[in-house]
Amino acid sequence: MNHDEATRLMAVEKYLLNEMPPELRDEFEEHFFDCPECSADLRATEAFLAAAKDEMKEVRVAKPSPAPSRKSPFEFLWRPAFALPAFALLLIVIAYQNLVIYPHFANEIAQLRTPQLLPSLSLAGGNSRGGETPSITVRPSQPFALSFDIPTQGRFSSYTCLLYSPSGSIAFQIQVSAQQAKDTISISIPAGHRETGTYTLKVQGDADGSAAGPASDLAHYRFAVKEQD
Repeated sequence: MNHDEATRLMAVEKYLLNEMPPELRDEFEEHFFDCPECSADLRATEAFLAAAKDEMKEVRVAKPSPAPSRKSPFEFLWRPAFALPAFALLLIVIAYQNLVIYPHFANEIAQLRTPQLLPSLSLAGGNSRGGETPSITVRPSQPFALSFDIPTQGRFSSYTCLLYSPSGSIAFQIQVSAQQAKDTISISIPAGHRETGTYTLKVQGDADGSAAGPASDLAHYRFAVKEQD
């Protein structure tokens, strides 16, 4: 093998990469011992490959940093400093519902389903503009029935009954038709938010059948509510 043939076959590279057949390898080894150019190319290429291998060993492939996880705005709910007090508060609420609220509702429902004798106060046949003020004594949680007459007049198509509390505010109002007003009116006064003291029941006549229209005062009834100890 001569120099031109070694150059054409790229003998230096194939020799160092161990890609040369055994018979050509022997011929090239005999050649480069006598060829200064091939010997120089062989030493230079060998040095380059060795340096490249050392450099590759030192190179570390950079790992991509994980993307920062997006924090939930409700993450603080799972922290012990918040979760434990919140859980304790939840237990207190559940216990209060089971021991207080639900039994109270059950008792009220049972009362609604059970027939009861309600205390009653009748204002029928009288007008409390003068004379003694009638009164009724009830338990704080006990409703009572209130009955009264409406002095009907043919020019009114309906009537409005307004009940004023002892503080002067309207406790409630009820509209009564002309047909209903022919009989004694009986209404139930609930116990919720009820004040003790003297109430005033005002009866008005509505000329156009609407409580929002012109009204005429027909009667004022006064009565007192007392609570039983």
